[in-house]
Amino acid sequence: MTYVNGLPEGLEPHVPLLMGLVFGRVRGRLAQEAPALRPSQLRVLEWLPAGGLTISELAERTGMTTQGCGQFVRQLAGTGMVEVGPDPRDHRAKRVTITDLGREGLARARGVLDSCEREWADSVGAERYRVFREVLEQVARG
Repeated sequence: MTYVNGLPEGLEPHVPLLMGLVFGRVRGRLAQEAPALRPSQLRVLEWLPAGGLTISELAERTGMTTQGCGQFVRQLAGTGMVEVGPDPRDHRAKRVTITDLGREGLARARGVLDSCEREWADSVGAERYRVFREVLEQVARG
């Protein structure tokens, strides 16, 4: 089988394949321009408000298990992007807060994502991209 730009030549690609190719390009850009964060870690950081959250609250917001979220939090704490300490409301719980380094990494990653979106809009036209984004958001929300 022959491939052109990652797509099988002569076959109608399904949407998950197309989304995977786009996401692969985004991951590549993030790795080059914001190497401190993996996309999966970015997902966790994006949900952290300034005052922080418990691991359970963060897991609920991200749609992860508490155990899985805890693993990401440990990774991020190991890189200095978050701090974990006692929750003032419940001393048995751990509260996760983003650090200055985490905010810097998040800003850099968001800059890459914004740049990708601008490039896509420029490529297909602002109105077509706006409609695409609305439809994609509607599909994603179910």
